[in-house]
Amino acid sequence: MFGGLKMEMVRREVSVPKLAEQIGISKKTLYSRLRGDTSFTQNEIVKISNILSLDNQQMLSIFFTQKVS
Repeated sequence: MFGGLKMEMVRREVSVPKLAEQIGISKKTLYSRLRGDTSFTQNEIVKISNILSLDNQQMLSIFFTQKVS
């Protein structure tokens, strides 16, 4: 679900276990968030944006795009 986030993680060579540790959640929780089973918290979004050096546009497109059917 979060393809843009996964792409940025690969680009910056940040693994799921490493990112989970850096933002203070378990790997299981991060995998759940990446699948879209649970939502990222505001605090997690800020931490991820800082760790991956995302600009505002990238952050918005990764975390706040709405799908219209």
